[in-house]
Amino acid sequence: MSTSDRSATERPGRVLGLDPGQRWVGVAISDDEGRLALPLATVDRRAEPDDGLGRIKTFAEAEGVTRLVIGIPLGPDGGEDDQAAGFRAYGDRIAAATGLPLEMQNERFSNPLAAVAPPTKRRRGRTSVAQHKGRREREHATAAANILQRWLDFRRTSSTRAE
Repeated sequence: MSTSDRSATERPGRVLGLDPGQRWVGVAISDDEGRLALPLATVDRRAEPDDGLGRIKTFAEAEGVTRLVIGIPLGPDGGEDDQAAGFRAYGDRIAAATGLPLEMQNERFSNPLAAVAPPTKRRRGRTSVAQHKGRREREHATAAANILQRWLDFRRTSSTRAE
């Protein structure tokens, strides 16, 4: 998705990237220069009384975030379906709760990239429930980092072209 010419030349500060889902929200954070996105955490929306808004607000405050970027699953034609509209509304709720500006980024293909992230050390045999949960949590946070990294890269290349 595009940003305005003015916002493309502004330094982003620390940015919180979000990969929303029906149950999980992957959370990533950028470095201070807005060059690198790193996985931060995964929020279980069902386990939080406020749909995860409080935890996300806490991350934003603790990390000194100046902007939010949320992944929206756009179709191949760039259109939104009901799921995308729901995630956009969730992003609007987070922006209202934090008072931070929100930008959208197409999340298409972010989760398949997270699924091929380097594996962690595993023992032979069955995967425990805790191991499965940990892997799923890493995948969501990694997907959020992929979304945020694409947004950061687009911003950086846009500002380079504008100069």
